[in-house]
Amino acid sequence: MKHLLYPLAFLFIAMIVGCEEEVPKPKHENIYVNQARLDLFVGESVQITASPTNEDFTWSSDNREVATVTANGLVKAVGEGVANIIVKSGEISREIPITAITRIPLEDVIFSENEVELFIGFKRTIQVTFVPENVNDLPDSYSWSSEDPSIATVDPFGEIKAVGEGITYIVYKIGDIERKIKVDAAITRPFKGPHLLSAAAPYLLMAADFDFGGEGNAYHDNEATDRTGQDGNYRKSNGDEYGTGVEVEGAGVNIGYTNPGEWLIYTVEVQDAGKYLVEAQVAVPGSGSFHIEVDGVNVTGTIGVPNTGGWGVYTWVSTPADKLTINLTKGKHRIKYYIEGGHNFKALRFTKQ
Repeated sequence: MKHLLYPLAFLFIAMIVGCEEEVPKPKHENIYVNQARLDLFVGESVQITASPTNEDFTWSSDNREVATVTANGLVKAVGEGVANIIVKSGEISREIPITAITRIPLEDVIFSENEVELFIGFKRTIQVTFVPENVNDLPDSYSWSSEDPSIATVDPFGEIKAVGEGITYIVYKIGDIERKIKVDAAITRPFKGPHLLSAAAPYLLMAADFDFGGEGNAYHDNEATDRTGQDGNYRKSNGDEYGTGVEVEGAGVNIGYTNPGEWLIYTVEVQDAGKYLVEAQVAVPGSGSFHIEVDGVNVTGTIGVPNTGGWGVYTWVSTPADKLTINLTKGKHRIKYYIEGGHNFKALRFTKQ
């Protein structure tokens, strides 16, 4: 009986072993790559990886004049055009489209303005043009900055704002390129200037020719509208869009409808330093008054305007001469005509003493 058990045991073991067949590898239905498409400059290379990593892949290009690929997936753009990089494993394949172009680097930038004049509180946006126009390789970042933010600031979009009087530079940087814009910020600027004062002859400065700069800078008027009904025609026709609140009568003949507390600024340039008699041409059918300031300092005190007999009857106020004679140093000065009592105002006359 023992002799029969041994052959049966061997037969049973053989049957078990015969049932243990080799398990086949799972078949993958797709190839995954780390790049969906490629946009390269000619001469540029990029590594493509494919998965699953336990597969054997073959790599090829369908246009080797545009792109080549190595056996491990390193792609290089060799000429302009389009191509497909093909990765294959068995019967499964995947195409990665590639576009190759010639690199055109940035050479320079051009600004819409290289020098900017601004009044305090005003803004200007600078437009930037790239050179060459068909540049396709721009640096990743750029920046705007101000050399003196107390004079002018700039935002990330190139909008410059004047915040204080003076001259500074706005700096634009992109890659290795750096360019500057000069900013001249001022409270006011001469209208129909320069107004030059000298010993050669008296200088007549018309009242309607107050500075550019707008309300609060070049003038103050208690009423926002122009009561003459001319809507600032004289100022507008001479390039001032911000002086329309002042009642300029006629084609710059005089300033009317004045009220206490209103004032006008005139920038003059003194060529010959010394004492100047400042006379005001005014009219009022009653009484009025004014004072004159130089660079923010009241230098005359209150000056009375006598009854001239009518709003259109003008006279020169020259007295008291000691109050109206002011000392002016050489260079630019801001003259403020401050109205204390309402009157029509036509001109100022500066005579070197």
